[in-house]
Amino acid sequence: MIKLKQKISEKLLQISKELGVEVGFVSVDIPSDSKHGDLTSNIAMRISKELKLSPIEVADDIVKRFGTDSDIEKIEVIKPGFINFFVSESYLLTMLQEINNRDDYFKLDIKQKEKFVIEYSDPNPFKIFHIGHLYTNMVGESFARLVESLGGSVVRANYQGDVGLHVAKTLWGLLKMLKDDGIEFKELESRSLVDRVRYLGDAYMLGFKIYDDEKDDVVIREIKMLNYYIFSLYISSLERKDFFDEYESKGIKEMYMLGKEWCLEYFDGIFERTYTKFDKYYLESQMCDSAMKIVNQNMNGMGKDIFKESQGAVIYEGDESKGLHTRVFINSEGLPTYEAKDLALAFKKLEDISFDESVIITADEQSSYFKVVLDALSQLKPGVANMYKHFSHGMVKLPGAEKMSSRKGKIIEGEWLLDETKKRVEDTMKASGKWSEDEIAGVSDTIAIAAVKYSFVKVSVGKDVIFDFDKATSFDGDSGPYLLYVYARCNSLLKDGDTKGSLNKVTSLDPYTKELSRVIGKYETVLLSSALNYSPSTLCTYLFDLGQAFNSFYQNVRVLDSDNKEFLLSVVNGTAKSMKHGLNVLGIKVVERM
Repeated sequence: MIKLKQKISEKLLQISKELGVEVGFVSVDIPSDSKHGDLTSNIAMRISKELKLSPIEVADDIVKRFGTDSDIEKIEVIKPGFINFFVSESYLLTMLQEINNRDDYFKLDIKQKEKFVIEYSDPNPFKIFHIGHLYTNMVGESFARLVESLGGSVVRANYQGDVGLHVAKTLWGLLKMLKDDGIEFKELESRSLVDRVRYLGDAYMLGFKIYDDEKDDVVIREIKMLNYYIFSLYISSLERKDFFDEYESKGIKEMYMLGKEWCLEYFDGIFERTYTKFDKYYLESQMCDSAMKIVNQNMNGMGKDIFKESQGAVIYEGDESKGLHTRVFINSEGLPTYEAKDLALAFKKLEDISFDESVIITADEQSSYFKVVLDALSQLKPGVANMYKHFSHGMVKLPGAEKMSSRKGKIIEGEWLLDETKKRVEDTMKASGKWSEDEIAGVSDTIAIAAVKYSFVKVSVGKDVIFDFDKATSFDGDSGPYLLYVYARCNSLLKDGDTKGSLNKVTSLDPYTKELSRVIGKYETVLLSSALNYSPSTLCTYLFDLGQAFNSFYQNVRVLDSDNKEFLLSVVNGTAKSMKHGLNVLGIKVVERM
């Protein structure tokens, strides 16, 4: 429907010129309610003031001038001046034939020559991979696939914090826990990977509790010393301290390196389970030296003099008129902060990838932080800053649960959510009596991933997600399993006949077949809008509507007993191809039977 949309837009633009109004571009969109047509335009309302006529009068005049078109069955005008277009049956039949005969029908090449970096997930070693990371991962993967659906080249990037106070708090807590438990660090290696990572997570929360909640001065000093030591492994200019000998004798470096390795391996397992494969991994430790140079070379009369000293630290001064607050880029101990390292990362990405657009996805609580970082970047390199887009998302909550926080120990593990969802899917499948144990084992994880992903991405990015297990795992309703069920039902019908029969025998479409065909016809346009706006929720809404239209068709049309069996199966095939393609763009795998 993209070509038809463009044709209507060009014709309306021409009519506007005939009426003596230059508008530049005419918007043609899919109406929210199919009763109002397949495409709609507000051009009459845009130009009515200039023509000194009511929008309805202008719309009526435009319709008269529009004339006939074989692709359009009728055009109607509704208040306050919308012009609605209904596609013809001949258009729908041609569209269905193309979908069934062309494997590349949904291929869009709008971004074919552009390269994108999409950075997401970003879990920090020495912390548990929580549901916030899981959400960022799933939204980011959908962003990447949406861009790829437009022909864009995507580099998936993952930036992980392997230095900083959270690491030092973990190491302090780890030393205390090992002592209290009466074990050596090397004994942890005999435990499963998950148990090792959880032990590190417990150590972090112990360190946080003493450092932040109890504010023990002695512990605070010890953790700061550990922090300085870890940074010294990556910043050669840092002064060697007396306590380094003690840390080296205790094997702190080895604990740190091996613990980091465990965490990264654990994270990779989750990425693989959720169908994400990153092309670039960046660590904060790799940015330290560059971060120091960038800041130091742009202060005290050097470079652009963007940063300045303040109370022993180096800051970027905020601008209240732009809603920016002052942030520290090198702290009083001479260590680069997150802000400085993010600047270094921006230049490192460009050096490695030479992108056209770089997208970063984080929690909403980092919005003000990124405003400052990107503003500082614009002072250093305006052209690079203009290539960046930052998307912030809301929180993931379970009904009745408080806001999740890894700092306060009230975390919900991402892997626990996946496992619990899988367990509930398995219970539902067992209760149905339609599945063998082997069949359940073969598809339950795929269905569970679909349940979680769809629940996450169907909510507009930026809003909080309330994850309800019952709704998410339901095989009926607005859920991932429901959409998989629709696809599987289509697949079941398609096993019984040819989908490439001639359409010449078709004289008219019954209401249910016609409505389903209309919905199928909108997929391309919805996909384009969803991808251009980084809005996976738009695509989710469409896929649910497609599922609803198919179920209405399935309940009211006898496909396999019809004289038009081949044609009706082509409609089913069009549904299946649209559903499968859309789910894949969201990062959801289909199952052949449900």
